[in-house]
Amino acid sequence: MNAPDFSARSLADAVSRKGLLRFITCGSVDDGKSTLIGRLLYDTRLIFDDQL
Repeated sequence: MNAPDFSARSLADAVSRKGLLRFITCGSVDDGKSTLIGRLLYDTRLIFDDQL
């Protein structure tokens, strides 16, 4: 049995197939929620260097 692929590219492929992917992050202050979302957007090329 293969382990699931949770890479940024796999996430981008899932979004392109379904059209819309919604998820939430939960955590306390300084847990890295915004950093995680920013990294996902950057890695999937949905946000560019000049927008950071």
